[in-house]
Amino acid sequence: MNTLKGKLIISYTAIALMIVASLSFLFNMFIDRIFEQYAMLQQKKQISEIIDQVNMQYVEATGRYDVDSLGIIANAALQNGIMVHVQTLNNEIDWDIRTHKTRECRLILQHLDTNMHSRYPNFQGGYAEDTYDLKFGGQVVGFLTIGYYGPYSLGDNELLLIYTLNRTLIVLGSAFLGAAILLGLVMARRISSPITSAIATSKKIAGGEYGSTATATATTRETADLIHSINEMSQALATKERQKRQITADVAHELRTPLNNLQGNMEAMIDRVLEPTAERLQNCHAEILRLTQIVEQLQELDLLENRRAPLNKRRFDFSELCASLLADFEVVASEKGVKLTPKAPLPAPVYADMYRIKQCMTNLLSNAVHHTPEGGIVAIECEQSDRGIVLRVRDSGEGIPPEDLPHIFERFYRVDKSRNHASGGMGIGLSITKAIVEAHGGTISVESKVGSGSVFSISLPGEDGIIS
Repeated sequence: MNTLKGKLIISYTAIALMIVASLSFLFNMFIDRIFEQYAMLQQKKQISEIIDQVNMQYVEATGRYDVDSLGIIANAALQNGIMVHVQTLNNEIDWDIRTHKTRECRLILQHLDTNMHSRYPNFQGGYAEDTYDLKFGGQVVGFLTIGYYGPYSLGDNELLLIYTLNRTLIVLGSAFLGAAILLGLVMARRISSPITSAIATSKKIAGGEYGSTATATATTRETADLIHSINEMSQALATKERQKRQITADVAHELRTPLNNLQGNMEAMIDRVLEPTAERLQNCHAEILRLTQIVEQLQELDLLENRRAPLNKRRFDFSELCASLLADFEVVASEKGVKLTPKAPLPAPVYADMYRIKQCMTNLLSNAVHHTPEGGIVAIECEQSDRGIVLRVRDSGEGIPPEDLPHIFERFYRVDKSRNHASGGMGIGLSITKAIVEAHGGTISVESKVGSGSVFSISLPGEDGIIS
C-alpha cells in the first residue's frame, strides 16, 4: 500500500470511517438528549394529571376521598412506572399502592432499572419520591406521594424506537462506507492512472526513448500540467537529440573536407607526387585557417550559450555603429549592385556590448547582401523607446522558404542544401547571433516570404532590463 492508489484508498476509507463514527456518536448523543427531555416531560405531565385526578376524588360532604377511585388511578399510574400514596391530614385514609401490590411494584422498578442499564451501563438511578399537597377549596386536606424510578426512565417502546434508529443508522452508515470506498477506488484510479502513465513515460525517456509521450487524460489541473510538462520535456529532448546528431554529422562534414584536402596534398607532397610549391602550401594553410575558424566559432558559440562569455555593456550611439557597418559593406554591396539604406534616429542610444552587437549586425548584413540580387535594397532600421530598442535588417532578396524558417538559427543549417561554402558560409553565424542576443536578455526573430525578402528583428532591453 505504498502506492499512491493504495494510500488514496486508505485515506478515503479512513475519512469515511471517521465521518460514520462521528455521525454515530453525534446521533446517539442527540437522540439520548431528546429522549431524556421527553421522558422527564412525560413524567411531569403524568404526575400533574395524577394530582388533578386525585383532587377530583375528594368528597366534600364526607370530607374523605373515594378509595375505589384512588385504587383505579393508582393502578393506571403503576402501568407507567408511577406509584401513588394518598394520606389525609387526619390519617383516616392512608392508601399506598406498594402495600396493595408490593410484588408488582418491585418487578416494575427492576424492569425499569434493567431497561436503563441496558441502554446506559453507567446510569446512576434508583427509586425516588416527591410529595405534593392535596387541596380542596384552597385548604390542604392531605398529601400525595409519587414514587418513580429517577431521575428519569424509558419504557419498552422508547427503547425499541432507539434501537430501531440505531439499526437504521448502522445500515445507512455501512452503505455510506461502502459507497465511500467504491468512490475512493474510482477516484484513486482516475488520479493515479495519469501519474502512472507519466512515470512510465519518464522511465522511457530516462532509457533514451526521447519523444515518448504520456497519453492518459488527467482530470486535475496539476496532473494535466505534469503530463504536459513531461511530454514537452520529451519532445524537447527528442529535438535536442536530433540536433546533437545533426550537429555531429555537420561538424564531421565541415571538418572532413578541409582535412581530406590537407591529407591528400600532404601525402602527395610527401610521396613526391606533387612539388611542395608555395601555392600548394598556401592552399593547405587556407584549409588550416578554415578548420581553425570552425573550431573557434564552435567554441565561441558554446561560451555564449552557456553564459561564459563576459559582456562589456555600455551606452553607445547606434547611428555611429550603423555608419561604421555601412562603410564596411559599401564595397561588397556596390559590387553586387545592392543599395544600403540606414533608417536610424539621431541619436540612437543603446545599452549593450557594442562589439557583440556589431558582430550580430555584421552576420545579418552579410547574409542580406549575399541573398539580395542586383538592384535590391538592404535597410538597417532602429526603433527607440523608453523601455528598450528594436534593431532590424530588412532586405528585398530571395526570401526564406516557410519549411526552413523554424530551423534558421540552428547550427550548420543552410537553406541552400548544396552546402557550397563559396555561396553559403558554414551555417554558424545565425546561431552565434542568436546566442549573443539572448546573452543580452533579448530576442531575435525573422519574417520572410519567398520572392519578397526577409526581416530579422533584434529586441534588446534597456538599462532597466525591460524589453520593448
